Amino acid sequence: MNFTLIYIIFLIISIIYRLRRVSRSYVSEPKPGKIYAPISYAVLLCFYLLIWISSVAEYFYFQIISPVREINLIVSGLGFLIYVVIIPLRSQAAKSLGKYLSSDIKIMEDHKLIKEGPYRYIRHPLALYVIIEVFGLTLIPNSYYSFLAVVFIFLPYTIFRTYLEEKALIEKFGQEYLDYKKQVYAFLPIKKRTSR
Repeated sequence: MNFTLIYIIFLIISIIYRLRRVSRSYVSEPKPGKIYAPISYAVLLCFYLLIWISSVAEYFYFQIISPVREINLIVSGLGFLIYVVIIPLRSQAAKSLGKYLSSDIKIMEDHKLIKEGPYRYIRHPLALYVIIEVFGLTLIPNSYYSFLAVVFIFLPYTIFRTYLEEKALIEKFGQEYLDYKKQVYAFLPIKKRTSR
């Protein structure tokens, strides 16, 4: 079995998985709340899809149309491992949010600040896992130009979106969120040292 066939099978499975996740998230969208930066999710989703499509196109261009590079199976294996490991981590983070999970930056009237599960160690685990997932998606087909798009477009935008989310959380929770921010890094899973 050659790599292209394996990659096509992976693409079909990942498309089915992603469509199921997206449809489930919209079916179980939480009750209404105040939405901050309403188009920020649409922009993030567009970047995600464009990078995913460009990585597929880059693979087929360099392997089929103009075969100029060999597939590095170590890089592909690393990308696949990243993708497979991130799926349950993302699910765990989503489960920790429970009814507060939303595609949008949405704060509900009865919103509670979640500090359990991965939120004990990272303030933005879902954002981190999506970033890592997109890196993995570009590594599987050895799509290095798409990898650079993740570094220079997707990563900065996702970090900017977490900044917008934090502004909304500070508006809702005030000092409680500021204290949480002092204890836990946004993306590093280590506790901050607090001075006594």
